[in-house]
Amino acid sequence: MARYGFGDLVISFDNAGGSPVDMSAYITSVNGFEKEALVEEVTAAGDNDQAWASVGVSKVSPVTLGGPFNDAATTGAHVIFNSIGSTRTLTITFGGSIVQNVECIIQKYNLKPNQNGLTMFEVLLQPTGAVS
Repeated sequence: MARYGFGDLVISFDNAGGSPVDMSAYITSVNGFEKEALVEEVTAAGDNDQAWASVGVSKVSPVTLGGPFNDAATTGAHVIFNSIGSTRTLTITFGGSIVQNVECIIQKYNLKPNQNGLTMFEVLLQPTGAVS
């Protein structure tokens, strides 16, 4: 069994033309890629333990990416992520054959100036559907 670390991670995101751009060189933080099944409590009167049932719908939690601000003309984070409301494809390759694709709405884009460091960016991506 192979093990993979942050150096093996590849993060691609579509540009305005719909072509994937490898953003790995600009990303220094990722909050994760959390998938979950939605469930509902169905504990009946008289039951001693809670009971839960799947409602048949799953979701991916919002994904937050961040790193040093970069305005490179065609591939920089500012060019790719500063398009609030646009829907684009996020692809994360965790290593080996583990690849996750999901359409996301660019919900928030934030520049974070720092008096004692680099200006950082942060983008919040809201997945819109099924993960492939």
